[in-house]
Order: sequence, then structure tokens, then C-alpha cells
Amino acid sequence: MTWRTFDFKSQKAGRRGEVLSEHIYRCGFCSGRGFMPSKKNTKCPVCLGAGTIRIQPPVVICAYCSGSGKSHINTDLACIVCSGRGVISLHTKDIEMCSICKGRGRRKGESLPCLICRGKGVVTKK
Repeated sequence: MTWRTFDFKSQKAGRRGEVLSEHIYRCGFCSGRGFMPSKKNTKCPVCLGAGTIRIQPPVVICAYCSGSGKSHINTDLACIVCSGRGVISLHTKDIEMCSICKGRGRRKGESLPCLICRGKGVVTKK
């Protein structure tokens, strides 16, 4: 039996830096509702109103926005790292935490994505 973590606050299976292998995830930008957070009559531009996104595994939860899919500047804007999906596709499962940003996706005290991991919070093992 394999144990899976489930974060009830963000409704995401897994943690930042953990490799996930599902194909379908709840849209991070609209939280699975299918409509924009501030405009209830407008379809979500990320999932096009479906509430879910399809992405090729392996994936990792976006460290820059912590899986919310929203920009830190304005909640009506999608995250610049994951494009609002809340998860980021990886090329390989062999990853480790970024030593520069310590897995946060940005350096402490800065608002731009980490240049080494590009906001993912993880890098490929060497």
C-alpha cells in the first residue's frame, strides 16, 4: 500500500517538490470551479471552464505560486511559472530541491522566479 498526502487547504495531492504521476489535476487558477475567481460569469482562461487540466506526468506542484495558479501581484492574473495550472511538467523523475531558493521557487525577499530552477523549486539531479 502506498501512502499519498492530500492537502485539504489547496485540494492538491502531494507537496511541493514531490513528483506526482497523475494525468488529470484540478485547475489551480479557478480551484476547479471552471469560472474566474473574481468574475463568476466568465469561464476560466486556463481550463476553459472544465475545472480540470490534463498534463503529461511526471509533474510537480508549482513552488512559485504553491499550486494556487495565481500571480502574487494580482489574483486575476495567472502564475508566470505554471501558466495558472498549479502543476508543472518535468522531463525526469530524478530531481532534487533547488539549492539557491531552497524549494520556494524564488529567493528570500524577492518576487521574481528563481533563475536556477525557473520557479519550479526543483532541479534535475546531476
